[in-house]
Amino acid sequence: MSYALRTVLLGGIVSLLVGLSACGGTQKWAAPPDWVLQRPTLSGYYIGVSSASKMQFGADADATAKKRALADMAGQIRVVIESTSILHTTQFQGVAGQNFSERISSASAEDLEEYELIGTYEDATDRWAYYRLSKATYERIRNERKMATLEVAGGHWMSAENARAEGRAAAALDFYIRGLETMESYWGELNEWSTPGGSVALDRACLDGISQVLADLSLQPATSTLRLSFSDRYQGTLACQALFAGAPVAQVPVWSRYNRGTLPKTASLSTNSEGLCTFDIGQFEPGVKSAEMRLEIRMDDLSPRLKDSPVQRLIQGLPTPTVTVPITLETPTVHLHTVERINGKPSASSQLKNAIAQGLNARGIQWVERAADADMVLELEADTREAGSASGFYTAMLNASAVLKNSEGQPILRQNLTDVKGVQLDWNKAHDAAYRKAQDEIEGAFLKKLIEALYQ
Repeated sequence: MSYALRTVLLGGIVSLLVGLSACGGTQKWAAPPDWVLQRPTLSGYYIGVSSASKMQFGADADATAKKRALADMAGQIRVVIESTSILHTTQFQGVAGQNFSERISSASAEDLEEYELIGTYEDATDRWAYYRLSKATYERIRNERKMATLEVAGGHWMSAENARAEGRAAAALDFYIRGLETMESYWGELNEWSTPGGSVALDRACLDGISQVLADLSLQPATSTLRLSFSDRYQGTLACQALFAGAPVAQVPVWSRYNRGTLPKTASLSTNSEGLCTFDIGQFEPGVKSAEMRLEIRMDDLSPRLKDSPVQRLIQGLPTPTVTVPITLETPTVHLHTVERINGKPSASSQLKNAIAQGLNARGIQWVERAADADMVLELEADTREAGSASGFYTAMLNASAVLKNSEGQPILRQNLTDVKGVQLDWNKAHDAAYRKAQDEIEGAFLKKLIEALYQ
């Protein structure tokens, strides 16, 4: 047998014996290092020490222990929120402010670099890991990152300033928001950035820029009060101009809302090259006498990116351009021309005319004596006839037709009352009963349809 072959066989036998010895006996572990028994304290370092159970994590115990040690080290790093930071001086107080404070602390702990793995240890049940990071190294890396971030945010701020000077409100707002988004991890700190004109508190400059954009935007409706008339069927338009620093601004979304009665109507339009947009107004429910048109430039419309942006929480309390225009629906005037007969002969009373006049007055609609002064003319003819008698009771039937016409004589509404019955102990009372019953119908469904016709 050659020397080489004898060496290989001997090595295998030794390995086998060592393995059998390990399986049959108790594994010996070295004594734990001092950092396992007592957490180290080093003034110039952040320390992270942690363990993980072999039983719980198995083969991942080592990686888990290291991950926990890094988290332990990171948990010691705290960013103090400056009293003059935008996080402190905006509406972020109470719970909201606390949440952002915690978020800043955790964010600074997630991207650690140049830390050292000082040691690991293993016993029968656990794996241990020990990391440390120089505080000076951490500060250097963090400052380098912050300066790089401020350079990007500063570029957005300068673009915003240029857009605002050029009258591009939406673009300026977008750049200011991007600048703040870029600096989100540093909202709780002072963020000084050097420019050729001097040092700028960059986050505050972006926030102030947003406030200035909103302050420079305004809405000017074409009229302070909108009056709608029956002759136009209570329909009209309202033009509005958006201005930025006093000049018309295009492509600005303007939101509108007014009550038509039960349900409001909303619309959103963008201004044209002259800063104008025109809203259609109408479809009021019967009986509406006044309303209010609200026009507003809303932040979410002006900058759609805000919907998913953390900046929204910073600026949600800022006032936006809003204007309100009262809407008055002018009361129409109606002339009543009625012919009322009893059994073919003119009646001495005007029961139906009086019922219609009272019903119109109750609903805020004026009736006038002269047709020339009226927006509409209601022509009504009514007559009764004898329909027979039996057992001492007399029956009269009333038929009536009504036509509502506009000032040009065009019919707007036609209504009929057919065979309205009156029963009494003599003919005169029977005819009168038929008129009184017709009066009840006029005060109900008849006038309701008439009022509805005014808004069609």
